[in-house]
Amino acid sequence: MDSTRWRGGMAARAAACALAAWACADTASSHALRHELQVGEAIVVALRFTDGEPFAFERYELFRGEGKEPVQTGLTDGAGRLVLLPGTGAAAMGWRLRAYAADGHGIETALAIPQHDGVPPAAAEPPAPALPDWGRVVAGVCLILGLGLLGRRLLRRPPR
Repeated sequence: MDSTRWRGGMAARAAACALAAWACADTASSHALRHELQVGEAIVVALRFTDGEPFAFERYELFRGEGKEPVQTGLTDGAGRLVLLPGTGAAAMGWRLRAYAADGHGIETALAIPQHDGVPPAAAEPPAPALPDWGRVVAGVCLILGLGLLGRRLLRRPPR
């Protein structure tokens, strides 16, 4: 086999791999979860992937303080929401949320729930939309390209 032809084929494969990595980069970043609190008569926690898709019909657990047993469990609704009725004085203990999908993606975080007596607070500004985590995307693409170049160097045939 001609070495020029072999190297050209390798370059085409490397370019195809880089294109595939670039196409999948946005999908990979969409597996991170974000949460948003809406305080009213009840507290609504909305879970979304970074690409805006709701974390729909997935399991969650709510814990009070440092407790080991959840005080509330269930599935999020079609919009990725769950509802919490914390009760007066519950904010001092703190809340933790654990939500997870069958494929292993999920979130475990403390919820900053204000003192709540069942009366809706004054209207607040809506939270800023979550932006994709571009640092992970860029690092992933660089890693794939670096591994491709390393593989190319290791697979290079010695000159004749």
